[in-house]
Amino acid sequence: MIKTLIKLKILKLILIGGVSGAYVLKRYCYQKNKAKSKKDKNPLLPMQ
Repeated sequence: MIKTLIKLKILKLILIGGVSGAYVLKRYCYQKNKAKSKKDKNPLLPMQ
């Protein structure tokens, strides 16, 4: 019984960690792409 509860708690922590890690990665990529798109839209630089 106790081993089952420990396994469930560990599984819960792994799931929460995976979801939060995916959220952080998504935000990081979104910010990176947003900065890149701002740089690409600069009208003062000549087109390449």
